[in-house]
Amino acid sequence: MIVVAKSKKVARRTLAGAFLACALALTGAVQPAAASLDPDEEGGPTPAARAIPMAPVDPGSTAGRIVLGVADWLEQRLGFGSDSVRLALDAPLWAKERGNTVTLHLPGARLVETSVPLVQWALGDLAIAVTPRGQTAYDFETALPPAIEKGQDRLAIGQGTVSGTWRSDLEIVTRLEASAANIRFLEGKGSQAVETVSLAALSVVDELVEGGDRLWDGRSTLSLSDLEAEGFSLGRLDVDGSFEDFDRDLILQMRGDFGSFAGGASNPTALGDLLMPVVEGRWGRSEMTITLHELTAAGDDADLGGGELSLGRLEWRVGADGRRDFADLSTRISASDVALGGDAAGEIPPALMPHAATVDIALSRLPLRRIADSLSSLAKRGEMGGVGEESMMEVILDHLDAADSSLEIREIHVVTPSCELRAEGRFQIEPASLFGVIGRVDARVRGFDSLMELAVEEGEEEAVALLIVLQGLGKPVFDEGADEPAYAFEIDLRRDGAVTVNGIPFDMLLQGGLSPQ
Repeated sequence: MIVVAKSKKVARRTLAGAFLACALALTGAVQPAAASLDPDEEGGPTPAARAIPMAPVDPGSTAGRIVLGVADWLEQRLGFGSDSVRLALDAPLWAKERGNTVTLHLPGARLVETSVPLVQWALGDLAIAVTPRGQTAYDFETALPPAIEKGQDRLAIGQGTVSGTWRSDLEIVTRLEASAANIRFLEGKGSQAVETVSLAALSVVDELVEGGDRLWDGRSTLSLSDLEAEGFSLGRLDVDGSFEDFDRDLILQMRGDFGSFAGGASNPTALGDLLMPVVEGRWGRSEMTITLHELTAAGDDADLGGGELSLGRLEWRVGADGRRDFADLSTRISASDVALGGDAAGEIPPALMPHAATVDIALSRLPLRRIADSLSSLAKRGEMGGVGEESMMEVILDHLDAADSSLEIREIHVVTPSCELRAEGRFQIEPASLFGVIGRVDARVRGFDSLMELAVEEGEEEAVALLIVLQGLGKPVFDEGADEPAYAFEIDLRRDGAVTVNGIPFDMLLQGGLSPQ
C-alpha cells in the first residue's frame, strides 16, 4: 500500500502541475501589451536579457501588441522574474495574424524547476488564438496538448480545449470554458508504463457578469465522469455554483489572491489585514451544490483500515445571503445507499449501519462583518487570546448574542436496518446560560424493540436499561402505514442549564432516579 500511496501522490501532483502549466500559459497569452520595447539593430523589437526568446514583431500591429504583452507577462512570472519555475522554449515565441485573430506559437514549451533544472514539465508545442474584443477584452482559445510529460510520468489527454475571455483592466478571466476526454496518468516508459489514474471526461465553465454599481454576478460548473484510481472510483461528480451582487474588489481578491488569504490565517497580523476587504466589501447571495454518484473507496490509503466505503449518491448544498446587515447561511447534506465493508465495518453492527442520512441546518442573523472587524482589530493589537485578554471566542459569542443569532436544525434524518431517527430544533446564543445556548429539539425514534434486542445480543446491560427508560419517557406516535409506533421526545436546554426530556430533568436519568414505566 505504500507504493500505491506514493503513486497516487505523484499522480495528483502531476495532474495539478499539468493543469497549472496550461493555465499559466493561457493567462499569459491573453495579457495585452502595456508598453513597447526598443528595436534592435535590424529594426525588430528584440528585448535585452530575456529568459523567454521572442521573434521580431511590429509593435504597432495587433500581433505585435499581443505578442509583446504576452512576452512581458511570461517574462515577469515565468522568466527571470520567477524564482521557482521558468518557461523554456525550443524556439522563439512567434505569432501569425489572420484577420482580427492572432495565433501565438510557443514551440516545445516546458516548465523547468529553477532549484532542480533536470525536473521539467514537457508541454509540447502550444498554439493559442487571441481575438481582441474592444479595448480591454480578449477572447482566447487553444487545444490542450495530447501529452504532458515529467521524467518517467506522463499525462495523456485524448482531446481537450480551453477558451475564454480575459479582461486586461481587471487582469482576470471573466469567462472560461474547458473540456477534456480520455485523460490518463501513466508511470513508466513505453510498454512498461502503468496506468494509475484515468478519467473519461472533464468539463469546466466559469463566468463573471458585470452589473451596475460595481457589483458582479457569476456562475461556475464542474463535471467529471468515470474517475478510476487504485482503491478509488467515482461514477460522476457535478459541482454547480452561482452568486449575485458581489462587490468587484472582493471578487478580485477572492480570484486573484486567495492563496494569500488562506496562508494568512495562521498569522494573526496578516489575518487582520486580509479580513479588511471582507469587512468593507459588499457580498450578496450565493449557493453551491456538489453531487457525487457511485463512489467507492477501499484500502489503507483511504483511511479505512483495509475496509471499503461505498455511496450510491451524496449531495451537499451550501447557501449564503449577505445582502443585509446580518448574513444567513445554510447547508444540507444527504447520502443514500451507504455501505461499509471489510474491516471498516467491524466496529459497527450491521443493524446500526446507516444506509441513508440527511442533515439540514441553517444559521440566521450572523454578524459576520462585525465579527471580522473585531477580530481584525484584535489581531492587529496581538490580543487574539491569552490570560487576561479578550479571547476570540468571547468576541464571537458577544456579537452573536447582540445580533440575536440562531441555529436552526431543519432536519436530521437517519435510517438504519433496525431503527429510524428524525429531529428538528432551534438554538440561540445566551451567554448567561450554563452552556451558552438555549433551545429545543423535537425528536422521534422508531425501532426501540430492535435496538433492545441488539443490545441484549451484545450483552450491553446498561444500554438495555437506558433504552427501556427512554422508551418509557417517549410519547408513542402512531403513523399511518407504520409497523410500529415512533416515540416522540421534546428536549429542552434551559437558561439555568437544566436539560429536560418531555419535561423530566435528564440528570435524573443519569443518576438512575427514574424507573421504567
